[in-house]
Amino acid sequence: MYSIELRRPSIETLFEAISSYGFKHVQFDFLSVCDEEMPRHIDSSLTARIRKAADNNGVNIVSVNGTFNMIDPDPDKRSDGLRRFEELAKHMHELDCRFVTLCTGSRSTESMWRGHPDNQTEAAWNDLLSTMRSVLDIAERYDLILGLETEPNNVMNTAELCRKLIESFNNTPRLQVIMDIANLFRPGMAHKENVRPTMRHAFDLLGDRVYLAHGKDIMESDSVRPTYAGNGIVDFAYFKELLEEIEYPGCLLLHGLHNESEFPEAPSFIHGIFG
Repeated sequence: MYSIELRRPSIETLFEAISSYGFKHVQFDFLSVCDEEMPRHIDSSLTARIRKAADNNGVNIVSVNGTFNMIDPDPDKRSDGLRRFEELAKHMHELDCRFVTLCTGSRSTESMWRGHPDNQTEAAWNDLLSTMRSVLDIAERYDLILGLETEPNNVMNTAELCRKLIESFNNTPRLQVIMDIANLFRPGMAHKENVRPTMRHAFDLLGDRVYLAHGKDIMESDSVRPTYAGNGIVDFAYFKELLEEIEYPGCLLLHGLHNESEFPEAPSFIHGIFG
């Protein structure tokens, strides 16, 4: 599961709750335990508490969010994001995790997850390449693997652009893919007849790079309306087939849970398919 989707007053009670719902793997976000997703300073005593709480509850931290707006129109904010990313990178080994998730970003000044008409411009792509070079330098210093995820509102909003980005850096093994089926659907695409062809296409392009699978769903709509697994149109049985086809060895992290009342339903649905 994604840690930010479960709120508790302390690190210890957070991981106790994660375990109590039957989750054994987590994508961790520092916003779960402090005031910022990408803190300016991370104390080793904090990461020690996180690691201890995870270990005590049998929870494996398989990824950590390192998301900042990689194409922010303000260069100073991009630079600040890089400084914060390096601070996170310094402490990843303390969490016994090498996999950091990224957000390729948006030209929006309100949110890196909000779309903007300038996202698909050459200038935006060039800014992404420049920021990614710096992120890869940091990943090299701290021996990290970076997770790319298509997002309908970001500069990298298709499987084709994800492949292009990987190839732009000579297919470095440090760039891997988070396969979140719901995020493959842009406005106007989220209809049942498009589901299997969209999934097949994404795996044809990116199957060799899938490092982590997300279990998020999407409602049938002309807009983009993510939801929890089993409440939308994603074909999870087919998802299982595609993951087996590439011999994916990892877990399926549930995502898109916006209310704790949804926690029992989504895992039950996924367990019924994946076992």
